[in-house]
Amino acid sequence: MSTLKHKGKGPQALTANTLRDGLNVWLTPEFEWSMNYAEALITEDTALIDKMNTCGERDEVNNLVVGVYFIDVEPDTGLPARYREKFRVKGPTYDTATLVPLEIQKV
Repeated sequence: MSTLKHKGKGPQALTANTLRDGLNVWLTPEFEWSMNYAEALITEDTALIDKMNTCGERDEVNNLVVGVYFIDVEPDTGLPARYREKFRVKGPTYDTATLVPLEIQKV
């Protein structure tokens, strides 16, 4: 798990990146990963946060995701508290449809 600094108080969500393509994902109430932040499990329950942590560690060990860490969530809006996380919710800043697969690129 990442050692990025966060307050760790108030509502929390668990985020990571997919191993295959590096896209941002959030853990859902079904303990699955979603690219849709609106589906993220957000909680202040310490027992549930422990379960989320266990799930994140397991999925990182099983190479499903990388860079797993908790983020602070604004209680009033349900949105990430930090600018970095607000930016990540919006998705890639490039058009993924225009990417050329590596095997096609000439080196």
